[in-house]
Amino acid sequence: MVKDMTKLAEMSQETPDEALPGLVQDRLLDAALACFRRLGSKRTRIEDIAAEAGIARTAVYRHYQNKRAIVAALASRWLAEDETRLAAIARDTGRSPAARLHAFLLKDAENTRRYLSDPCLVEVLDEVMKNLAGMLRQHRSHIRRHLTGLLAEGSTAGAFRGEPSDKLAVAIDDLMSRFHDPRLATDLDKNVWQDRALAAVDMILRTVRAR
Repeated sequence: MVKDMTKLAEMSQETPDEALPGLVQDRLLDAALACFRRLGSKRTRIEDIAAEAGIARTAVYRHYQNKRAIVAALASRWLAEDETRLAAIARDTGRSPAARLHAFLLKDAENTRRYLSDPCLVEVLDEVMKNLAGMLRQHRSHIRRHLTGLLAEGSTAGAFRGEPSDKLAVAIDDLMSRFHDPRLATDLDKNVWQDRALAAVDMILRTVRAR
């Protein structure tokens, strides 16, 4: 107990970034997002982010080498949050495999649309598309893994056709790619986009259901 209290006392004497680097990184990302919304991604400087976060400019470089690294970390956080939500849907055994698949595909499509409703995020997404394609490919790979597991579970339960789940997941992901690409999602009115997404998901459900 005394040892733990001593450790806490020592941490309290450290600067926040030395004691709890993860918390400072989150604060920097929140500050960056606030600056991007106020100034735009291209006009925002490291100095602006440091001032918004309430830390010295030099302290920013302890965590992020440059602004591109901050954008990459922001994108990584968003994608991780998206994946967590989708994984929760895939694992929700309180619903049927078909209901989960319907919700999974719509939520996956809506994630992209949600970012496009914020002009600041559109600018950041454009930079991500240009410079962080590898991160996006890895994200899609993770999504397909969750989708494969859901399809395999549905097939075992007799709800879905007995096709190889990994190949079926790739085919479905390809069919839904029109709704994952920000460059394509912006050319439709929101209501038209939603109608098309629902139609695509309904078609997929009809195709994969066991006959």
